[in-house]
Amino acid sequence: MRLRLKALVVVLLVSLFVAVMIPCMYNRYIQGETLYYVSKVDAFRKENETLPRGGVVFVGDSITDFCNLDKFYPGLDAVNRGIAGDVTFGVLRRMEESVYALAPRLVVLLIGINDIARAHRPETTLENIREIVSEIKTNCPDTKIIIQSVYPVNPRWRENYAKRNTPLVKELNAGIEELAAEFGCTFANIYPYLVGDDGYLIDEYTKDGLHPNDKGYEVISSHLRPIIDEVLGTDVASERVAVFEPVRSDIPVRKL
Repeated sequence: MRLRLKALVVVLLVSLFVAVMIPCMYNRYIQGETLYYVSKVDAFRKENETLPRGGVVFVGDSITDFCNLDKFYPGLDAVNRGIAGDVTFGVLRRMEESVYALAPRLVVLLIGINDIARAHRPETTLENIREIVSEIKTNCPDTKIIIQSVYPVNPRWRENYAKRNTPLVKELNAGIEELAAEFGCTFANIYPYLVGDDGYLIDEYTKDGLHPNDKGYEVISSHLRPIIDEVLGTDVASERVAVFEPVRSDIPVRKL
């Protein structure tokens, strides 16, 4: 009888633990608080002790994290503050390590596609981006900001990428454009250069349907780098190690 009672107590305790911990862990996941996230933020904190201030900082998720900034933005000496899997909630938690501690001259922000994947509504994501921009302007008033459009995805590669569906991406990008205009930031509309006639990320530019391959990063940087140079008030085209031919140059990049 005692053994049965003990077994019942153990089962109840385990059930209680699972009932409490699983929702808690899921909550952390959908808000970007993964083990990788924590390790990256710790690494940023240590790197900031020796990095120079007043530079260019790229902030974002895996698309930023996996980008070789020295290769695709030569001569810019940019700092990479991308974290794979991150969402707007995660960026808000790490503003000190990713932005403030570096007192950057320019922040290039790309965030939001994982918010869609984790079922955050565009209005929630936009409110978080609004807070990100507002906090930068408050804590680093001399820092200029470029906000990129969220990039298209290609669900033909992986079925779960269908969660990041095109209508939501378009809705989010429309909101980002309005938000950039409201705050006097520069909106870099990279989306049109990456999307095919079918509305998906062009196969040639991706390695898995979501992340750019080298060709994709070349296309992105060929359009983003001139915007960065303009915002910084520099013209370093003649000094670039690599010059990439623009793709679909009939579609203008809008600067607000």
